[in-house]
Amino acid sequence: MVLHTVVPREQNGRDSFGRYRVQVRSAAVAALQILSGESIDRVYCDLHDDVVVRKVDENGVAYIFYQVKTRAKLNQNWTLLDVFGIHTTKKNHDNGKIRESFIGKMLLHTVNFTNNCDLVVFQTNIHNDDNIDDLLDDVKSGKYLNKFSKILLENFNSIFNDCLPSTLSDDEIKSKLSKIRFENDVQFIKTDTSLFLPIVRSKLYEYSEIELTHIELDDITIKLLELISSKSEGVITPFNEENIEKSAGISIDDLLPLLSISEEAYREIIKGQDPKAIKSTSIIQRTVLTAGGNLDDVTFCSKCKTDWDIWYRTNRHTVSELDLRVIISKARNVLIDVKMKSPAGITLSSLHLPIRKLYDELNADGLIFDLTHEKLFGAIFSEIIKDSV
Repeated sequence: MVLHTVVPREQNGRDSFGRYRVQVRSAAVAALQILSGESIDRVYCDLHDDVVVRKVDENGVAYIFYQVKTRAKLNQNWTLLDVFGIHTTKKNHDNGKIRESFIGKMLLHTVNFTNNCDLVVFQTNIHNDDNIDDLLDDVKSGKYLNKFSKILLENFNSIFNDCLPSTLSDDEIKSKLSKIRFENDVQFIKTDTSLFLPIVRSKLYEYSEIELTHIELDDITIKLLELISSKSEGVITPFNEENIEKSAGISIDDLLPLLSISEEAYREIIKGQDPKAIKSTSIIQRTVLTAGGNLDDVTFCSKCKTDWDIWYRTNRHTVSELDLRVIISKARNVLIDVKMKSPAGITLSSLHLPIRKLYDELNADGLIFDLTHEKLFGAIFSEIIKDSV
């Protein structure tokens, strides 16, 4: 089950986006996770919920659904009635109110998207009262001794009867309830927006090693929020996968221009299966451009680094560990020597002769294998990246 196969409850929120600034900040922080190069590859804005994060790994596609709710009074904790639609002072409960509650609507994702729903997250700027925390602890334990978690367990089939293809067992219901998460006291959705910029700066540095000036940070953040805004407006019609991606989806292709990172260079690094592709591309680009190179040089250096990565990954089980260590050590010595002789920065021309000498030396020592000048060039940049992180 994937996003475009289930029509959302409504899309009115996409037309009235202006009221939901906290959702934009939440989506922005979520989107920055794409830069990590790990399992998160898409973020969807105001689709099925405020924010939907897509993960792709060896188990397939999974979604994390975020509902973002704030209150002006920070000392006014959420209650069971507020969030779950459950009265704590009445013996009888109303399945309809539970179904229409925040959590009720989110639990519907566990029904509609079945195994593709990884988590449903209630994200907020305040805290919960004790009844909510007790319920969540009981669900996490799997014991269901709490009277309110029992209500959810015993009535789940009735609450979602019209959406369930068949009656669920207790274990199946527990599995769905275990997907509920609360993120309380979240700093980047608080009224004080000054807390938002440091978080963006921290995430950008974590994933790219880019040290931003205040002006650069402001510029990137504004563009990021504008991107999120543009992906949060308008009814999607016809409602299909292509239009979802175009109108609501954010991918690495949308983020690279914000960071002024060369898409061509990034694509080259990705070919080498570098798990930190953004960081590696960013370091290569800064190294080359600072020394007076251009984006074509950046792409070339990125390709060389990828060629080296592929060579190393292919040969690490056939070439002896000692030989590999010697090759890397010699490449590192070349880098150290070039740095000493070129304090203004490492250029392609400053590496040209040292690389040729390194090639000849390895060849004379019987260590050249099928290495080329370009692969050795890539080995140098691999060491540059190691030095920068």
